[in-house]
Amino acid sequence: MPIQRVALTGGPGTGKTSLIEELEAMGFSCAHEYSRHIIQESLQTGSDVVPWDNLDAFSARVMEGRIQQFREADGELYFFDRTIIDTIAYQKADNLPVKEEWHAAALELRYSPIVFITPPWEEIFHNDEERKESMEKLNHLHEFLVKTYREYDYNVIEVPKLGIADRAKWILKQLEH
Repeated sequence: MPIQRVALTGGPGTGKTSLIEELEAMGFSCAHEYSRHIIQESLQTGSDVVPWDNLDAFSARVMEGRIQQFREADGELYFFDRTIIDTIAYQKADNLPVKEEWHAAALELRYSPIVFITPPWEEIFHNDEERKESMEKLNHLHEFLVKTYREYDYNVIEVPKLGIADRAKWILKQLEH
């Protein structure tokens, strides 16, 4: 049976990582947010490869990691905290060019047709050293994520604003259909 690669997307601070952690605690295989790893590494080393200083270089590193995550996925059901498409959407949102090889990867490396998006949710949104976006920027990114996933023929479904455990159960119920 082929792997069902389920994408979880959404702007920063919308509960994706908490949801991935909940799904993982329930025993599901998950790929964690790759960009956090790069941001932490860059902050520790003083590198400028962070989205607020050098989005192009940052996106290139993220894309490499997300392609690797896609290829390393195994099992029947695998959840992803962001995907290749997210990297493309972020480039578009900042009016930066999308590399042809990224477009090719997005067409070749396909996730499950249904993509779950966590919407902007002001009550849980917060900034930190690794997440500097404003609520306005979050809304802007949300629009580009939805638009870009649809451009690649994915069906984007909004995850309701529920507690983490209920959100995880809701997603699993949607996958039963």
